[in-house]
Amino acid sequence: MLSFYLLLHLFLQKFPRINDKKTGLFVRKTDTGNGKANAVLKRRLGRSTAVAALSLTAALSGTTADAEVLAVRSGKHPDMTRLVVDLSQQAPYAVSYLEGPRRIIIELKDKAGEPITPALTERAEAVGLLKDVEVRNLEDSFRLEITLRRPATVSRTFGLRAVDGRPHRLVFDLLPVSEAEWSRQVLASQPPAPEPEPVPEPEPVPEMPAEPAPVAEPVPEAEPMEEPSPFAAEMAPMAEEQYNETVYEDEYNGFDFSGYVEAEGRVYPQTSFYPEPEDWTLSVAAEPRLEYVSEDGNHIFVADLFGRLDAQDDDRSHFDVREFKWLGVFDKLTVTAGVNTVFWGVTESNHLVDILNQDDFLEDVDQEDKLGQPMLSLSYTTEVGTFSGYLMTYFRERKFPGAGGRLRMPLPVDYDQTMYQSGDEEWHPDWAIRWSHVIGDFDLGLYHFQGTARDPEFMLGLDGAGNMVLIPYYRQIHQTGFDIQATRGGFLWKFEGIYQTNNGTAAWGDDFWAFAGGLEYTFYGLGGGYSDLGVLVEYNYDDRGDLATSFLEDDLFVGLRWTANDEQSTELLVGAIFDMNTSAKLLNIEGSRRIGDFWKVSLDARLFLNVPVADPIYGLSQDDFIQLRVARYF
Repeated sequence: MLSFYLLLHLFLQKFPRINDKKTGLFVRKTDTGNGKANAVLKRRLGRSTAVAALSLTAALSGTTADAEVLAVRSGKHPDMTRLVVDLSQQAPYAVSYLEGPRRIIIELKDKAGEPITPALTERAEAVGLLKDVEVRNLEDSFRLEITLRRPATVSRTFGLRAVDGRPHRLVFDLLPVSEAEWSRQVLASQPPAPEPEPVPEPEPVPEMPAEPAPVAEPVPEAEPMEEPSPFAAEMAPMAEEQYNETVYEDEYNGFDFSGYVEAEGRVYPQTSFYPEPEDWTLSVAAEPRLEYVSEDGNHIFVADLFGRLDAQDDDRSHFDVREFKWLGVFDKLTVTAGVNTVFWGVTESNHLVDILNQDDFLEDVDQEDKLGQPMLSLSYTTEVGTFSGYLMTYFRERKFPGAGGRLRMPLPVDYDQTMYQSGDEEWHPDWAIRWSHVIGDFDLGLYHFQGTARDPEFMLGLDGAGNMVLIPYYRQIHQTGFDIQATRGGFLWKFEGIYQTNNGTAAWGDDFWAFAGGLEYTFYGLGGGYSDLGVLVEYNYDDRGDLATSFLEDDLFVGLRWTANDEQSTELLVGAIFDMNTSAKLLNIEGSRRIGDFWKVSLDARLFLNVPVADPIYGLSQDDFIQLRVARYF
């Protein structure tokens, strides 16, 4: 077995993307009639405008002022968290974002005269992005305070009219966002500072003859004043112009079309060890997405397609169905059928527990891009966590850059001779079960998987013309994994671990274990400004040592993530991997900035430093590259 060849391509998998194209948010500033700027959030996974952004100033004409809040409900969907407010009739609302703790505030006009009670939120469970949901009564409004588990935004808000015995419903869809997007939302939510009134110049005072100063009497000690509550300002009712009318989707047909097109260029400063690859390449890519959501939100259909054309490497020109699925929500049970993409894990440098989907190494080798996997899944939510089951078939084997590409294998990979331990080959039924739960500041996950290993080993062989090739071999494995993330102040503590058995005749024996863990700490408001700096440190260990199919068997990851928190979503990530056994290092630099409403420019660089000849990644040491991407979202 030549499993060490796979190490050449797994080395880069540790670097996360910043402001990833799959979760990017775009903010547009528009002027309203009163001259104020409104923050309009545009998300890539939907053309819907976040009409719930702060400072929306829609007119209040025709609004009924005696709406009554009947109930508040929440539900978790695969791509979002939904909050539904049942109303007796239409009511204007306002949305804002606050820190300390991280919250989304939804305020509804309510003049029915009846106090709002916490019992209304009994069905608003802490699921998805929600950590806690509380209600507060103001003089003439109802305030819903949503404490978040991670940064989020109200991506879409719409109303459903009372039909078939159902009340009026106001729906808020929440999506996760980056720290940069969250900080900008908080800043946009702050009321503008009042302009200082001009101070009149003091009138001249006529000089008076000096008199002896009176003897000062002792001043009695003032009684200590009660400190104002830090939430006092936050609890003040919102200004009338901050409310906006419910947009009832009478013409809503449930369809949403979005996506992006992208041009990419790479330059390789060094000549490859192999004669075929060039020192540059150009490519174009597109990922359109069509989504249908039924009016009640209980049925969702998603089609997400991806394709890339590369000028130098024919093997990198590829097409994939990322998602083509139906999702049904039946109270606490969620059913998903079709081609799906599921991500597990918390660490930045290595995604050990993420096993359901195959990595798309043609697109990138950082474990962020996944091939769509046919599957059937069931998820059931209880008070002690969410229990999920997955059944998969038609295994997606991993593809690698061809002879004309960089970051390639030392020999061609012959996919026609791919071998499987199972006689069912790619049609072997794989399955997994997972439990996940949130307990206070801790996010927990535990799973077991049985099926075809996603990481191939390689054997030397000959193709039909007698040329030497690499033949992939996929084992049947049993793998148990655990992940945990704790949020404590400015710290994020992260850990992932796996234990794998049933490896049979593998060089490392029947079983092994591996883990990745570390922390991330963020310094907010550098130098009194708006930018933030995050420090990341993680350690990776693999029990197989030099025989591991992952290069991260004894490696330290250190990174810095800077976010400007400006309107252009400027971000920069600098990270390095240090091999604790050799002098090999990998330096990764990723920067991105939005241009206008729909464009984003990304500039990345990856450098292999001090790689000794005996190191498994020596074959990649000439493949340093600088990459420029320009994407247009719609």
